[in-house]
Amino acid sequence: MPFNTNLAGFGLALISSLFFSFYIVPRKLSKLSPITFSFIMSFGFAVSAITLYMFQPLINFHETISFVLLWSVAAGIIWAVSFVLFVTAIDYIGLSRSNQWKNLQGPIAAILGLLILGEFATTNPIFAILAAIAIFVSAVFLTATTESKKINLKGVYLGTLAGIGFGSVAVIQKYVTSNVGIYSQQVVWSISIFLGMLIFIFLTKKMKETFQTSKKELLLSLSAGILYLGASLFQLFSYRFLDVSISFTIIQMNAFWTVLIGILVFKEIDLKKYYKNIALGFVFTLIGIVFLFFARK
Repeated sequence: MPFNTNLAGFGLALISSLFFSFYIVPRKLSKLSPITFSFIMSFGFAVSAITLYMFQPLINFHETISFVLLWSVAAGIIWAVSFVLFVTAIDYIGLSRSNQWKNLQGPIAAILGLLILGEFATTNPIFAILAAIAIFVSAVFLTATTESKKINLKGVYLGTLAGIGFGSVAVIQKYVTSNVGIYSQQVVWSISIFLGMLIFIFLTKKMKETFQTSKKELLLSLSAGILYLGASLFQLFSYRFLDVSISFTIIQMNAFWTVLIGILVFKEIDLKKYYKNIALGFVFTLIGIVFLFFARK
């Protein structure tokens, strides 16, 4: 693969990582329950994806609709469950710490990409696994930055489960992107997420809360959905140039941006007191990403 094509893939994945950090910030500013926030966000994402698809004559893309898109339905359901787990984890252990455990999605996607999509031909499995270990160690260091002597393990478990779900979705997306495309995939996937969240709303009896949502809360939730469209779009574009085992782990660069936001904006972590843990967390995140560059054959 030509160098410039690799560079394009890396660039798109990096831009995606920025959006992945920004889209969850509205959650920190919202007081809605995790499920209600996720439901409204999924609506914003679905409307955005459909609107983008309607610009087909202008964008001039050509995608063949096939049964492969059914995988996007499954991906939407898995993503909906994972996102609820993630935003709940944020409520337990904060944005910075929960994001690190959620970011195990990168190594999980890398390993699944190797096993399911057969990316051994283009990716070195040893470096992919070393990247997984490095990111895990990073999560441990950044989690140990709480004032309490006792870590809220429920938040850790929820964040990790969300990571497993998101990692699985990434592999499905890579497969659908290779066989169908991007824009129609986003429409099917986003609608599936919305319907999955709608079921959650009914099961948890949160529909009343949804209709009573203030204008401010509504805008925060919808903005998260629109920002997620950017994260998703650049992620899928990067799959055109790179294996999921490489691209999706580069996207975990969002760890840098998210932790910085958590420290500088939301003051979740005492920088002076825990600077060693934070520094080591950053270092191991960087090491994990560097391993990925060596993983590319």
